[in-house]
Amino acid sequence: MRLDMKRFHLNTLVALAALLPAAAWAQTYTAGPGLALAIPDDAYDGTQASMACSTIAVASGGGGGDTVATATVQVAQSHTWVGDLTIKLFSPAGTPITLVSRPGFVEPADDGTGCCGSSADLVIANPITYDDAGSTSAENMGTLGTPIPASTVSPAPGAATPGNLGSLNGQSKVGNWQLCLGDSGGGDLGTLDGWTLTLGTTPVELQNFSI
Repeated sequence: MRLDMKRFHLNTLVALAALLPAAAWAQTYTAGPGLALAIPDDAYDGTQASMACSTIAVASGGGGGDTVATATVQVAQSHTWVGDLTIKLFSPAGTPITLVSRPGFVEPADDGTGCCGSSADLVIANPITYDDAGSTSAENMGTLGTPIPASTVSPAPGAATPGNLGSLNGQSKVGNWQLCLGDSGGGDLGTLDGWTLTLGTTPVELQNFSI
């Protein structure tokens, strides 16, 4: 009888999950707009300390559980030479996920050396969403010398540590998330206006249920 009741409970949860939209277990956290966070010009050397960072503190609860199941990041920023940029997301556990690494330039190492990458521009009005399901690689976003339109791209780590946003699955969402931006070329400047972190979590009931 006990086993039958647990199976009934599991079947009920699965049936309810099928009726709920995926967004029911997703939470969105935002920093900005209006951050006006300047990216240090030609300062990136592969370390987090050489980047400009913005922090979003995520608390426990808020719908679903605290275990990350999906993650996407939307970034609104300006920069007059996207090929200079390296952008990384750091989880509360300290895991770095490189969203883009100097698109248009095959860097020999993740250390800010070499030249030059794509000359396409990023504008605040056209935010870029980084999502593992993006059909275009971040490495290929934009056309030389023109503003990049608002779009969804998949992360491209380049010479940095391999891994995509799915690498965060199973970690706790609780704590400080940081978006960090580094610039590897002189003369072209940019700022971070704001960013949004969307985390899908595994509901507590499904995490804890077992037969």
